[in-house]
Amino acid sequence: MSPVVEAIRDLAQDAETKDVLTLFEEVVIAREDLLWLLVLVPLAAAAYIWAARQRRRGLASLGSPVLVERLVGSVNHASRVVAAVVSVLSVMLLCAGLLRVQYGGETTIVPATGLDIVLAVDYSKSMLARDVYPSRSERLAAELQRFLDEADRRGDRVGLVVFAGAARGLPVSRDARVLKLYLDKADPRTENPGGTAIGKALKLALTFLIDARRAAAAGPEGGPTRSFPKEGKDAKDGKAIEDIPPSESDQVVILLTDGEDTVSRPLEVAAEAAKLGVRIYTVGIGSKSGEPIQKFDAEGNPDGFVTDEQGNYLMTRVDDATLKDIAKTTGGDFVLVEPDKFGLDKVSEWIRDLSKGQREDTVTAHREEGYAFLVIPALLLLALSLALPERKKGP
Repeated sequence: MSPVVEAIRDLAQDAETKDVLTLFEEVVIAREDLLWLLVLVPLAAAAYIWAARQRRRGLASLGSPVLVERLVGSVNHASRVVAAVVSVLSVMLLCAGLLRVQYGGETTIVPATGLDIVLAVDYSKSMLARDVYPSRSERLAAELQRFLDEADRRGDRVGLVVFAGAARGLPVSRDARVLKLYLDKADPRTENPGGTAIGKALKLALTFLIDARRAAAAGPEGGPTRSFPKEGKDAKDGKAIEDIPPSESDQVVILLTDGEDTVSRPLEVAAEAAKLGVRIYTVGIGSKSGEPIQKFDAEGNPDGFVTDEQGNYLMTRVDDATLKDIAKTTGGDFVLVEPDKFGLDKVSEWIRDLSKGQREDTVTAHREEGYAFLVIPALLLLALSLALPERKKGP
């Protein structure tokens, strides 16, 4: 990358990837391939000159100069000259407008290729624990909104998986607004069935990432897709992933959960992710000491805490051992988000480091279009040429 581009990149990053363009203030032409249109300007001038000469020859061929003078005596020759000059100027301005003259504008940092990220977010009943104010799920939702804003500025494509006993979500895209709306509607109190199926969530996340690979490999024309490696003997033998194309950019799954998997086998899916080159970063949410799990009635109001058959309160605590194993299997990392330090800053740091290792930012200039300053005067000049009188006013 040249020193000039690096300087512009640094300035743009300090202003949240946008800065007033100061290096390229000069006027530029966006359609240099249409410069040949300027040939029309001298051609138009030559056409007026040729027409004037032909008109004089035609009048001379009529015979008597006195009779010709009487016939053309009322013609306003000055208006004809002014109309010709104005018309040629309007042609010149129209041609310049077609060249798309541009000026000023802004610079924007645009990543060459962003990451493909899938956020797998635990919305089981245990996420309603209030060891974090107002609750784990509500605090996590606020942190995810901030994370999505950062991913949008980096140019990453982000998918979302919300899970409890089952998993659902949205495939990777650059539309962070849809993901935010989806998160706003998610609520642990309405997730059914209950439980924490981390394996199912990771499997759906890999589905989205594989679909992104197939879509990129198919190109604009599209092509057949099979979302996830089929299960059974072929999957165990490793044959199921052989038809999955490589990814054009790094792919990452960020798993945010308390880690208490009750209904699936996440380490097996983590092994599949490792074969695909997908890294899984795990974020443990909550305390190691444990918090009671709150339950709610049919209307979503608090209704005590979950107990076992003996009446003892069931506690939710972070299973960091499982989360560490998942991350280690795929070459990812693990972080514990504790109640007094609840934030995704470490996750953002991972993603930024990974992005720097795989791409360089480029600088694009978004200039202001100046055609209006040329086309509007051209139209006014044409109107003026049509409005000029061809005859002199009578005495």
